[in-house]
Amino acid sequence: MLISEATFVVTDTETTGSRAGDDRVIEIGAVKVQGGEITESFQRLINPGRHIPRRISQITGISTGMVFDQPTAEEVLPEFLDFLGDAVFVAHNLPFDLRFLEVELEIAGLEGLRNPCLDTLRLARRLYSALPSKGLSKLTRYFEIEVNGRHRALGDAEATAQLLLLFIDRLRTEFGIETVDGLLGFQRRRYRDTRREPSYLKRIRAEVLPNLPDLPGVYFMRDRRNAVIYVGKAKSLKNRVRSYFAAVDNHRPEIRRLVRDVRDITWEETGTELSALIEESKAIKHHTPAYNRLQLKYRDYSFLRLDTTHAFPTLSRTVRIHSDGAEYYGPISRRKSADELVELINRLFQLRECDDGTFALGRPCLYHDMGRCAAPCVGGEAEAAYPMVVEQVRTFLAGRDDTVLDMVEEAMLEASAMMEYEQAGWFRNQLGRLRRALNGRRHLVSAVHDHHAVLLEPLADGSGTQLFLIRYGRLVARINVPTDPSPAHEAETRSALTEHFDPSLPPPERFDRPDVDEIRIIAHWMGLRENATKQVQWVPDTVFEEFEERIRNAMSRSPHLDVATEVTTDVTTEAVEV
Repeated sequence: MLISEATFVVTDTETTGSRAGDDRVIEIGAVKVQGGEITESFQRLINPGRHIPRRISQITGISTGMVFDQPTAEEVLPEFLDFLGDAVFVAHNLPFDLRFLEVELEIAGLEGLRNPCLDTLRLARRLYSALPSKGLSKLTRYFEIEVNGRHRALGDAEATAQLLLLFIDRLRTEFGIETVDGLLGFQRRRYRDTRREPSYLKRIRAEVLPNLPDLPGVYFMRDRRNAVIYVGKAKSLKNRVRSYFAAVDNHRPEIRRLVRDVRDITWEETGTELSALIEESKAIKHHTPAYNRLQLKYRDYSFLRLDTTHAFPTLSRTVRIHSDGAEYYGPISRRKSADELVELINRLFQLRECDDGTFALGRPCLYHDMGRCAAPCVGGEAEAAYPMVVEQVRTFLAGRDDTVLDMVEEAMLEASAMMEYEQAGWFRNQLGRLRRALNGRRHLVSAVHDHHAVLLEPLADGSGTQLFLIRYGRLVARINVPTDPSPAHEAETRSALTEHFDPSLPPPERFDRPDVDEIRIIAHWMGLRENATKQVQWVPDTVFEEFEERIRNAMSRSPHLDVATEVTTDVTTEAVEV
């Protein structure tokens, strides 16, 4: 009979001790497994006709009082036998449970079990010999199985059933076992006969792994139908992919499941690790692999919008970028962080927060009464100073001014002196976040629409440089330039630069999620490699020949050294994490 057509009853017993005959059963729990699913359950407490020892009650939670009014084994066993039927009897450490049940059946005058029996402990010993322990507690932790009531019969039976399904799946994929007879026979195999490597692993190790290059790229793991089930990036394809197939039993459960399902691996070299990151994200969204759960969809990232379309700009948070004349800074990964940053800037710099209708009334509003606005709406000194305040905000958001730390600390001390401890605590938290952001990564940003640059990354094989062309904050092209470029390479590079850095090129009407995702990846990369990444900035009035010369100079210098003046690390970072 095929395993998929068979019925298994996974059983566990709780007893007053460990010696069948001298000790008695106090609980039976069982679940029925059919077609790879748990379909029914059975659970009964049993009056053993004696006191339950304290140590047993401490382990199981079953006391003498709990079983006093329960039926005896003679009454419960016929129900259990009806539930069992002619199914395969399964238990973890089968001899223990089977011995107690046989004794109880004999005492009740009932016939002994004649069902085929399967011990999941014996299967575990043969399938996972490298594990130090094959007890139920260790196995459930290893496979991350949630046990609903450890040392209670039904909870342990359900956990054992989950193990059985995992073991059956591995036996099918690695040993080709599809029948009940094959399953029952496997538990009695000699250990040396259960350690053979699956044929698909042998083929991958022999035919695929040796061909992997020691270069950055994206790899695609495919199942038996050639469908992509996992996409990953690597600084070294050779080292990263090989790591999946070394000491497989020691991997996390999800990695073991992935390796179990893989039948082939393909890859694409990308030249640099940054390109691998970008291509990985695109490929995951395109293929939607089953094992890439976290990156299947594009996320909405927050931006800070400095609305400079009117004389008294305001600051707010948004998840969309438009070419509307406003300045956008970000992306910021967490919405809460973006909201707190807007709140902090508005408090410190006293930007106006009222709507246009309220502002047009020309008189102080609630925000002025709260000390959060200098009321530029009424004119005078506040109106004259407002452009300078906006410029201070801009330089802070652009990463060119960290004096805001002093402002936050001063505000914290002032609030504390006035015994406004809740407000002082808020400033203290903001100060800590700002310090971590500025000191840990020194985020150097520019407004998205003002970010025009060429990012330079050395090709991993040492053959040249990969250029990332960024216009209006978006990645618009990538070019590989050899160390000694031919006239054709030089012409190709010049053509791309001329096309994408044309001063008359209008900004995009909007930034879609893929655009924002690339901004995030590049920004995060530069934040992690602040002193190792080079960037040549461009502004619309740049003389093109000078721009080309600066790029050539940057390519000729060590990628691990900062380049003065012409090469900066101004970049729209992943997040100002404050």
